[in-house]
Amino acid sequence: MLKIFIWFLAALPSVDLFFLAFFEKLGANPQEALLRGLGTWAIVILLLTYSIPVLVKFGLNEVQKCRRMLGLWAFFYVAMHFSAFLIFENELKFLAFVQDVLQRPLIAFGFSSFILLIPLVITSNKFSMLFLGKYWKKIHKLIHLILLFSLVHYFLHRVGKSDFFEPIIALLIFLIIFFMKKITSRKNLR
Repeated sequence: MLKIFIWFLAALPSVDLFFLAFFEKLGANPQEALLRGLGTWAIVILLLTYSIPVLVKFGLNEVQKCRRMLGLWAFFYVAMHFSAFLIFENELKFLAFVQDVLQRPLIAFGFSSFILLIPLVITSNKFSMLFLGKYWKKIHKLIHLILLFSLVHYFLHRVGKSDFFEPIIALLIFLIIFFMKKITSRKNLR
């Protein structure tokens, strides 16, 4: 039941964005609203997925069963964010995209996060866990770099607007989860 509920909650923002776009309710700049909405939900679900080991330590064991699903939803939002960028900003022109990656750190960090997320998605199954053994955990530690690059991407996006409130909140959440993971893993070693 929890899986269905979380699946529904994770799907809800995409359905909302679809209906807002369909009924032309995304505001004066619909492309930016769609890009921003997909990006925001990508980082929210990435952070939620990242927090699951801490939630389990606090007794919410059932959420562990939803970790893979949430990770895949995070990838869905990242992929949609990336696709929207390619369509609206580069008009699906490969050379324009490559130029953006090489000239704009904002795009380079965002694209790097997307590329680093792909191995996690490919190996997020039981077969990969068994086949890769101890290397599976090493691959999935990329989440730290993915989140850091995503946060830099988020901050760089807000430089022109001088509005860092939401990126600071996301950074604080990441740091809290990161340090809680460190603290709880040290307690387990004792």
